[in-house]
Amino acid sequence: MIRKIALTIILSLSFFASIAQNELYEAYSVLKLRSSARVASLGMDFLPWQVNDVSVAITNPSILNSQMNNQFAIGYTNLFADIWQGNLAYSHSFDKIGNFSFGMNYVGYGKFKRTEANGDEKGDFSANDYMFTIGWGRMLDSNVYIGANFKPIFSQYENYSSFAIAFDLAATYISDNRSFTATFMARNFGTQLKSFYEIEEKLPFQLELGISKKLQHAPFQVFVMATNLQKWNLREDDPLNPRDEVDPFTGEIKRENTFLGGLDNTFRHLNFGANFQPSKNFYIAFGYSWKQSREMYIQDAFSLAGFSYGFGFQIKKFQLSYARNEYHKYGSPNHLTLLVRL
Repeated sequence: MIRKIALTIILSLSFFASIAQNELYEAYSVLKLRSSARVASLGMDFLPWQVNDVSVAITNPSILNSQMNNQFAIGYTNLFADIWQGNLAYSHSFDKIGNFSFGMNYVGYGKFKRTEANGDEKGDFSANDYMFTIGWGRMLDSNVYIGANFKPIFSQYENYSSFAIAFDLAATYISDNRSFTATFMARNFGTQLKSFYEIEEKLPFQLELGISKKLQHAPFQVFVMATNLQKWNLREDDPLNPRDEVDPFTGEIKRENTFLGGLDNTFRHLNFGANFQPSKNFYIAFGYSWKQSREMYIQDAFSLAGFSYGFGFQIKKFQLSYARNEYHKYGSPNHLTLLVRL
């Protein structure tokens, strides 16, 4: 009964959140950034996996558990140009209440010149995003876990500011032999409480389903994530590269193959990852996003856009993880996360 109630609440809130935010401008891209190197190495938005790592659990509160008690993580990501991201995460367990995570994510966009309309310089200004996270998770029974995140977001760009609150709701199923895990999550639904300038903007809401499977006789684990389940068409419209071609001599229109177009759109919803962990103290991970690969495609140029990879190793109470997300031919974020088990 409890399991049915929990899943019903998640599905209902996700449905109403998607309706309420359907016609607004989207903002707060900080909500879409990956803060954990381990998550980024697999190319996922969160991991459907009860790994003992608070930097992972802060993105999926339903995997929070007592083994993460008193873990602390600090992370750094160099994004593009002078833009960088820093984050902190801490977890603590309370008897009878559940497991909690506390985090902060900061994005700095660098310094900018403040100028008048005539070009006169009037000093510098900065632009920053701040996101705080309070997460809660607990076990309903040995197979079902639930969790939620509360995320206030504050943005300050020069003299303009905005404030919003976002929520995540998640439910995770783990099989009896612990080899199969599935997480359904409603991410980033909420509302903007204060806009920059009289324009209401929506949050980057998503419905996502992630699954993972450990191989029985090998130290491999595979991941598949279905993203943007609230929206079917994820293909961009580029007027410079139309999908329907026009013959310059006859004027005849050659339509795009409907099947191939549908297949392209389907794979834009899917991310794939694989984790190889020969020992508890070392792992290597890889990921791939077809959507990112197509969006960052450059004609007649080789690029690894869409691929991600990383590794991590543990020495006593310390675990260091690194990941690189091949975002574009001319720039890719590098992620570092240091986990300390206090």
